[in-house]
Amino acid sequence: MEYIKKEYAAYNVHIIKTDKFKSITIDVNFLRKIKKEEITIRNFLSEILLQSSKNYPTKRLLALKSMELYDSNVRSSNSRIGNFSNLSFNLKFLNDKYTEDGMFDKTLDFFFDILFNPNVENGRFDEKSFKIVNKLIYNEIKSIKDNLTKYSLIKMLEHMGKNEPYSYRGYGYIEDLEKITPQKLYEYYTGILKSDKVNILIIGDVDTDKVLNIIHDKFKINTVKKDIGNAMITHEKVRGRLRKVDDYENIIQSKLNIGFKLKDLSDYELRYVLPIYNEIFGGSPNSKLFQNIREKHSLAYYITSMPNIFDNLLIIYSGINKNSYDKAVDLIKKELNNMKKGKFTDEEINKAKENMLASLETIEDSPARIINMYYARELAGGDEIEERIRKVKQVTKEDIIKVATKLKIDTIYLMHGEE
Repeated sequence: MEYIKKEYAAYNVHIIKTDKFKSITIDVNFLRKIKKEEITIRNFLSEILLQSSKNYPTKRLLALKSMELYDSNVRSSNSRIGNFSNLSFNLKFLNDKYTEDGMFDKTLDFFFDILFNPNVENGRFDEKSFKIVNKLIYNEIKSIKDNLTKYSLIKMLEHMGKNEPYSYRGYGYIEDLEKITPQKLYEYYTGILKSDKVNILIIGDVDTDKVLNIIHDKFKINTVKKDIGNAMITHEKVRGRLRKVDDYENIIQSKLNIGFKLKDLSDYELRYVLPIYNEIFGGSPNSKLFQNIREKHSLAYYITSMPNIFDNLLIIYSGINKNSYDKAVDLIKKELNNMKKGKFTDEEINKAKENMLASLETIEDSPARIINMYYARELAGGDEIEERIRKVKQVTKEDIIKVATKLKIDTIYLMHGEE
């Protein structure tokens, strides 16, 4: 596997050359500093560009053309990466070694038509496509309570950091949706072409010079982009006394979530020690939280913990009987203290390392995971897989204890249910 990066004034191109896959995958990412009021319109844009284009004015025509190109697959998403909003368009198609000559160029023409030749008339997106997407986004926003585990996490994060990027709702907001018109949407679209930082990532058995020439000729962005800062969220202060929050919803099962803001962790601790700590503490079925709170004491229907490196957060989330709240919190605090005291075994450390190493070793089996790895390195640095494996292996018990002492509870959030 060979990695080549080419930097241009308007965009960067990352080529991961490998003959391991029969397919070619291309990710085009539009990146800018996140603004809460722009989440909804970026979600809208990610959907409407896949509804139709000028040359394929209906979704059916887009689908027929996709099938004609040996079932090439175009997807889109809008997500948050730390401080950034990332609008992504993904194309996956068979290498023309397995189809017919010229399909590479034809498939890229189709992809770039979707991106740069939208179904627009007189400075306005097509009304029919607009109404379809408007209804779709509305229903997504309204359905947020359908997943109470996710909804309770959102509510806790809103209490943890009002106006912080990690508290923003990924589906967007009804009040912002109501402000979007076909004309405003097109104005925003032209704005991102001029101002968003763009990274193009390509993986497959490709001719590097040919790919670079095609992108140079057909990628219709030429505005010089400014630096947009650091993706990683940092916390200047952490709460001296933990905050307790009670919410009430008409639900059967209570949701107990506990949030930690991470401060003063080194890059090594954040990337390598914390994931191993988490695996032992709450990130696996063999973890302290799962075994002692769910299995031994039957206080939770589910319980797990998860770190977010870009946000410098660690979250415990669980479903409990509301009458188990006090005992569950006491046991969680006990397990936190046990980790600080080093009450975990070498066998647990080795098992956590094995799980992390197994995950690292399978990255190269997936084009999507390889692209995600290189894109994360572009945004926040990081090591090659071989170096990551070496650093995982060198994590010690003392390293884990040191990280454990730096974790302090910020917020305990309970969404009360009926039980």
